Amino acid sequence: MKLFIANVAFNLAEAALKQMLTPFGQDALVGLITDPETGKRKGFGCIEMPIREQALRAIAGLNDQMIGGRKISIKEAVEKDQGSTGFISRGNVSQRNYRDNGGEIDGNRW
Repeated sequence: MKLFIANVAFNLAEAALKQMLTPFGQDALVGLITDPETGKRKGFGCIEMPIREQALRAIAGLNDQMIGGRKISIKEAVEKDQGSTGFISRGNVSQRNYRDNGGEIDGNRW
């Protein structure tokens, strides 16, 4: 089962997080996301645990816990919709009007 973890302390090592998961299951895979330009942690990541029951226990045991001075959020990961177009809504403005106005809405450039 894949999990999403957020609000992770920037200095928390993947090995330390994996150690925290050990009571819930031995085979957790941990990946904390870093900015490719700066190499700094972004404060979120993913965890994969092979047994669903272990993952659910990890969620119950670690969600909303203070770790490294931050209250982490851990929950089941939601798969990205494969049919997504990547279009970002800009409110009640059509894409054509947005383009025709040079990327401006009400005088604000986006």
